[in-house]
Amino acid sequence: MTFKRYHIPIAPAPSRRPWTRVNVHRDLSRCLNCGTCIDSCMYGVHDRRDADTRFMEEPEDHLCRVCFRCVAECPVNALSLEKNSEFTEAGNGLFKPEVLRTIANEAEGGRIPVTGACYRGPFGGQGFDGMWTDMSEIVRPTRDGIHGREYISTSVDVGARPTYLDFRSGGPWTPPRELPIPLVLDAANPGTPPAGILAAITRAAKALETYAIVPARSWPAVGADLQGHVIVRLSDGETTGFEKTAGVEATYRHGGADLVGLRKSLPHSIVSLRVPVTAYDRDAVDMALEAGVDLIHYTCDWKDVDSIDGVNRYIATLRDLHGYLVERAKRDAVTVLASGPIAAAEHVPKAIILGADLVGVDLALYAVMECVPPNHALHLGRFPEEFPLSDVPWATQRVVNLMNAWRDQLLEILGAMGMREVRRLRGDVGRAIFQDEAEREAFADIKVRAPAKEVTVR
Repeated sequence: MTFKRYHIPIAPAPSRRPWTRVNVHRDLSRCLNCGTCIDSCMYGVHDRRDADTRFMEEPEDHLCRVCFRCVAECPVNALSLEKNSEFTEAGNGLFKPEVLRTIANEAEGGRIPVTGACYRGPFGGQGFDGMWTDMSEIVRPTRDGIHGREYISTSVDVGARPTYLDFRSGGPWTPPRELPIPLVLDAANPGTPPAGILAAITRAAKALETYAIVPARSWPAVGADLQGHVIVRLSDGETTGFEKTAGVEATYRHGGADLVGLRKSLPHSIVSLRVPVTAYDRDAVDMALEAGVDLIHYTCDWKDVDSIDGVNRYIATLRDLHGYLVERAKRDAVTVLASGPIAAAEHVPKAIILGADLVGVDLALYAVMECVPPNHALHLGRFPEEFPLSDVPWATQRVVNLMNAWRDQLLEILGAMGMREVRRLRGDVGRAIFQDEAEREAFADIKVRAPAKEVTVR
């Protein structure tokens, strides 16, 4: 067996409807067509017409970085910038306009986005913004991140890792499956995807050597060469006919999932229990352990995390899930997949720190493929709801590019921590600082003195 370093095949896949923060207006009645704005802008917003170079072309709004240099240096004040209302009103929940723009840029080339203007966001906040990852000053080759000589592994295992081998039962033992990245594509969370979206996600899963979760009603449309990379989310009453898939997933409804029957009928396939945040309790974990499932898919509906309170609840529950498995000494008996409020690259290592082995990506896939998800789970402005099959290769490449950009940023964080594999990051809350806990420790002993009573002088 020859060693092969994992590589994601990225390629340019430019946006067809790029996000535009501002509209650049040129007053043609004032413009001298002098070209001063061309020299002022280093991002290519301004240029001359190809047909007639005496005149200026319409500005490329989506390239503007809002530096105002062209506006300031125009000799006749012919340029002005105006906020794009479509951009400011886009998105919901964690998918703020800047987040949508960032992941769209990541999907174009598969590279880590660099603005050159430093970080201009909030220092802290609620949800994932209330977690700060450790950036220890460690002088090691792993500190070089994606540019280093030392390899940093992002491989994870799916399935139980027994502490010892027991041959007394006489049955075959299925070893855990190894994935080269801790990322799974969830096409079933927002609803039933269009045929083009389904094809793009499953093809991307094969290119990434990972899994795609699809609803049962979409399973017949999956090609034979892609079935080994698909986990089917079952509907009520469906238990057979999925032997060729990588696995199946049942939904927990307070005791309503027949996990034992699925485990017996599919002894060598992945059996997953989907546990929504609204239905989570420790009985679900006990049920999964007793049935011997490989995967606990902890997720949420997009409505559950549309507010910051929902995200905070999600984070607290994920920590409880991991802590309960550790308390029962069963943490290696099952793999935890966390999906739902994953909107940015930083959410991947933070979810792993909270206790997840794998991270599922759902709504972000629709955002980079420029298609409104089912049930309008994400407001994407003028993006269409239909997705033509002719766009499948382009959409597949954009998903692959996005996952490469997220993996590179995961490698940067692991390198900053001096860690050589992502498995060590699971549940290591010591690698993070939680803002609410830090503020409580810092200010808990500070007593507020009662204001002095006013003294009236007569």
